[in-house]
Amino acid sequence: MITISPFEATYNSETWADQINVIDNDTGTAWDLTDILIEMEVRDQRGCRRLYGSTADGRLVVSGDGFEFDFPPEMMRNLCAGSYVVFIRLTDSATSYVEVWSAALPVLEGGYNG
Repeated sequence: MITISPFEATYNSETWADQINVIDNDTGTAWDLTDILIEMEVRDQRGCRRLYGSTADGRLVVSGDGFEFDFPPEMMRNLCAGSYVVFIRLTDSATSYVEVWSAALPVLEGGYNG
């Protein structure tokens, strides 16, 4: 099992990008993400999906000890200022094992548009 910390606040007018390390809490080692489908979605307070990305669509990319992502401003503009929940799901295609995590994402209005 891994732990995902709450995300730092981001602006709805800027690119939201980050690297998430997938480290096993028991062993302290990185997960082998070979043949793992990684999906990430951002849901609003009513549970509606506002953002989605995966390793299958290229929005998420395996990198280092985990994966990185970026959602450009044109996608972030779909989020009003407020609190969102991020769900991350890893599915092992060989064993069909699924692991799901969630974390909070505060979104702020505006930011630097230049």
